[in-house]
Amino acid sequence: MRIVVTSDSHRRRNWLYDIIDRHIDNTDLFINCGDGEGDVENIPFVYPDIRFECVAGNCDWGSTLPLWKTVRFAGKKVFFCHGHTYGVKHGYEMLLDTAKREEIDICLFGHTHNPYIEKIDGIYLINPGAVCNSSYAVIDIIDGKVNAYHAKI
Repeated sequence: MRIVVTSDSHRRRNWLYDIIDRHIDNTDLFINCGDGEGDVENIPFVYPDIRFECVAGNCDWGSTLPLWKTVRFAGKKVFFCHGHTYGVKHGYEMLLDTAKREEIDICLFGHTHNPYIEKIDGIYLINPGAVCNSSYAVIDIIDGKVNAYHAKI
């Protein structure tokens, strides 16, 4: 089972679509961690057959999207947000505390534009980087094991 994670497209809609096109045949869930609401608004119409989840970022002014979501996927509890409300530019403590309290397996966030993957106290913290910098993340979950890596457009 595969998740492709994007964030921070900042009007690079074509790059976001390029990522989806590249993975459309081998991905079960696409997640966007915000700062690209205008870029993602047509995804349900352009790609009606994919599973796509999205949250609002700090640059998604006036958005009606939620600031965070939790989904169950391949036996894992996945939490995702943009990260600005958790102070991720100053550290991951607030985000990690939330993940622990909510018994999250995989915690996804954006905002910093810096690709990041680390397993802390059994929780995967993953920032896909920024689509506007040609970065995203791929997470494969096979037999309960998580393998995450970054990719470039």
